[in-house]
Amino acid sequence: MVKKNKMKGKHQILSLSFLSIITFACSLFSEPPIEVPLPTEEILPTEVFVPEPNPEPEQAEIPASGLPIGVVAEKNGILSLFDSEGYTLAEVNTLGISYAGQIDTHIAGVLGPEGRKFPVIYFSFEQNTSLLFTHAGQATTLLSIPSFSGLVGAVGEPIIAYTTAEYVDNSLASRLYLGEIQTLHALAPVLRDNNAEGWGLVALAVDVDAGQSTGVWYSKRPWGIGGDIVFEPRRTLHHLALGSGEDIEILSVDANPSAISENREWLAYTNADLGISAMTILNLITGEGFSYPLEEVGDQRGAGEASFSPSNQYIAWMEGSGWQMAEVPNFHSVIRIGDLDGNIIAQFTDTALTAVSGMNLVQRAEPVGWLDDNTLVLMVRGEHWDDVALIKIDIPSQTPSFLAQGSFIGFLYP
Repeated sequence: MVKKNKMKGKHQILSLSFLSIITFACSLFSEPPIEVPLPTEEILPTEVFVPEPNPEPEQAEIPASGLPIGVVAEKNGILSLFDSEGYTLAEVNTLGISYAGQIDTHIAGVLGPEGRKFPVIYFSFEQNTSLLFTHAGQATTLLSIPSFSGLVGAVGEPIIAYTTAEYVDNSLASRLYLGEIQTLHALAPVLRDNNAEGWGLVALAVDVDAGQSTGVWYSKRPWGIGGDIVFEPRRTLHHLALGSGEDIEILSVDANPSAISENREWLAYTNADLGISAMTILNLITGEGFSYPLEEVGDQRGAGEASFSPSNQYIAWMEGSGWQMAEVPNFHSVIRIGDLDGNIIAQFTDTALTAVSGMNLVQRAEPVGWLDDNTLVLMVRGEHWDDVALIKIDIPSQTPSFLAQGSFIGFLYP
């Protein structure tokens, strides 16, 4: 049975004017927090040569639609663009990329005129703990950020929000910056926070209008923690409007935000206070919400990693059970898909995905986004963290198939 209710109070309903938003990076939460070294002297921007990948991939054919051209995955420092059939359309060499994933990499534009390169912003520990911008075979150091803690970008735009975190006098000092890549070196933080309990700012989404950043959605996460973490712990959700400076609390500290729909009409979250909590969705215009009951399994670990389909027809999320760090690991994940009326329409266990994954076994599977309303993309991992691939699921036929090797980075749009 689906739990249905009206969610008001601390779950503030946003006005239509507030929801004038263009972009969002879905399912952002695949990597745990990474502790970084203390600040050092800032390195001035320099340029580094990046060799061309060989052989050259085929030229992309760009569809005339707002849906993605394809999905970008990273393997061995190479970012590859794959179409919906798994054919390679373009490649970018990312010199010194550290922990390739959505938390430290952003696709910052569209394919170039030749259809073989696309611009990327990424963080590198190797390159003086710096943010780099690479395009057409050249990488430029934007600025050194020794206390870097993560980033998120505006879809298809050279605009990012990034955060820093470092301990100062027994308190975690975190800062959030937002702007275009050409101004990053001169930005002042739009938010500052000092937290004695070790919770730091994390940017979740960037609002843009006519190519200009207008706001940022943010939460807080514990810094430098470890353990058998299935879903990144977060608490609260706020929206900061740059023009007015208005900072609105959308979810209070008892909630862990998981995803926001592209048009900002729907929000997915779990109850942080409960620890093990079902996936809940909230309509930010009407205030109506639904909870999808957890699957009844032993050692239930809760729900997370949600992703809304492009036109809000479906939501997909992951549920976990068992333990990843046990002496004999017994962790399992299941992908669940629901409509936005609160009905679960399909689910796929990790073991059911093994046959199409190209691996001996799948130990973790999570949704990362959608190629269209009927094609869900999953990232699956095997016995080792580096055993990683992308799988697509055709929703009408409920059929999974192999898509590409590598870690999910994002989608590239026309």
